[in-house]
Amino acid sequence: MSYSITQPAVPALPISPWDYDHAHQERYSNVLRLYFNQLNNTLGNLVAAVSNPVIPNNESPYALPSYMQVARGLVTGVSQVNIFGYQGSVGTTFIPVWENATAYTYPGSATTMLLYSSSASDTAVQVLINGLDSSYNPISETLTLTNGTTGVTTVNSYLRVENLFVVDGVNPVGTLTLGNAGKTVQYAVIGAGIGKSQMAIYTVPNGYTFYLTRVQATSNQVGNVSSSYCTYRVQSYNSSGISQVVLQTPFTNLFSVTRVAPFPYAAKTDLQFQANTPSSTAAIGIQVEGLLIATSTA
Repeated sequence: MSYSITQPAVPALPISPWDYDHAHQERYSNVLRLYFNQLNNTLGNLVAAVSNPVIPNNESPYALPSYMQVARGLVTGVSQVNIFGYQGSVGTTFIPVWENATAYTYPGSATTMLLYSSSASDTAVQVLINGLDSSYNPISETLTLTNGTTGVTTVNSYLRVENLFVVDGVNPVGTLTLGNAGKTVQYAVIGAGIGKSQMAIYTVPNGYTFYLTRVQATSNQVGNVSSSYCTYRVQSYNSSGISQVVLQTPFTNLFSVTRVAPFPYAAKTDLQFQANTPSSTAAIGIQVEGLLIATSTA
């Protein structure tokens, strides 16, 4: 609701005669009455506007920083990428930080996949699958799991899976898995009660470059003994199969880097944000932020 606040005009009071005139006095009082009514209405609207403020959005397209416009989807050919991973039992072998405390296996070729649950009660769960096709082009679908542990096959064939989200229906009771038809390989997982996959694994789509801007890794290690730390590293695989360890560094509770110049990764590059510990196990979370920018311009 909006309120009209108008400044009252100063009244033009009639000039009084020398002698008392009842009619003149009525006209004089009526002018003052109208003026005070205007004041009362204006003050009432002002109080209502303060109590129920309406703030119109009249911003200029240049009023906010460019990264805000990217986050709002107002910049063509540029999108924000956030990658979140968590694993509560990272051990002495480097693994990507995801739902399983194991290495990750990529599909050998684009294939349909099976979505299933660890609970037979999950019979009306809708899951958004984001991935890449055989040419590394982005594809997605919303798949309804109707039969719990039996599983439902995807319509699309995926060469890579980027992430999973529960989007509608009901909250799943069990752990949701997107894997091969034989349930022997897992490509993405949604933990029970989590609602989305948490995998620090990402593949740059065809036609784009991924510019990494920020990384943060946290752990429950406190560094009070020589073996109480973790090591973070980035493992990349290009489309020719060449593997590189881009970065590795030890850390205890926190490793955080914001790059002045974003680090570019070319299209069709597989990225794994990995960690390990020198002994025992550690709980590790990883957050990665960057921009996905189209390599061609219209």
